[in-house]
Amino acid sequence: MKFTRCLLLLLAPAVPAAAHDLWLEREAGAYVLQQGHRTGAHAGAERVPYAAGFVQQALCADAQGRTRPLAVAGGYPARVAGDCAALVVAASSGYWTKTAWETKNAPKAGMAGVLKSWRSEDSVKRLERWSAALAQPLTPGLEITPVGDPFRFGVDDKLTVRVTLDRKPRAGVPVAYDGATRGATGEDGTVVLKIRHGGLQMIAASLETPLDDGQADALVRATTLNFELPAK
Repeated sequence: MKFTRCLLLLLAPAVPAAAHDLWLEREAGAYVLQQGHRTGAHAGAERVPYAAGFVQQALCADAQGRTRPLAVAGGYPARVAGDCAALVVAASSGYWTKTAWETKNAPKAGMAGVLKSWRSEDSVKRLERWSAALAQPLTPGLEITPVGDPFRFGVDDKLTVRVTLDRKPRAGVPVAYDGATRGATGEDGTVVLKIRHGGLQMIAASLETPLDDGQADALVRATTLNFELPAK
């Protein structure tokens, strides 16, 4: 994620456990959720396993924007099958705590020397075909949505996307293309990005907000938009 799990470089030093790309790729009639270092911004293994239970939900949207849940074949990598105009997968690696000595996949309660703690929530949306209904967010979570048909664009064209939370535009959110931050959203939640290559597109955003549940200091949301353009 990055879909997304993805955090922009602004947050990577503070949240090292989430500094992976997350994306959906087609394989044998299904979609496979991959995590790793697909973009040049992240060094490391191209694919990194995630734990059982990482995937929380998969939603299949039709051309009218109507969504229905899909079953997810568990384990790694998770597989989802369905004829979707857009597919959204939500995931979470749970609570993370950074202490003076280590970073653990656990809430902060009872730990000593806590420097930072957070809960990680991730999502990735893959577009397969376009309709006007898909210019609106499909979920209340953090989401990236093109304002127009992204499949009509080519290399060097400029694409406008909108970042939403609770289906409302969110201003001031950094947005990355292939792991490099290209700008932040304006008051209308939009940012303009330059298409730099064909093939799988990786557009990502992340947002950190305070969390007061006694288990972590912050909720870190990360989301990725995937779609494919003809390779050049």
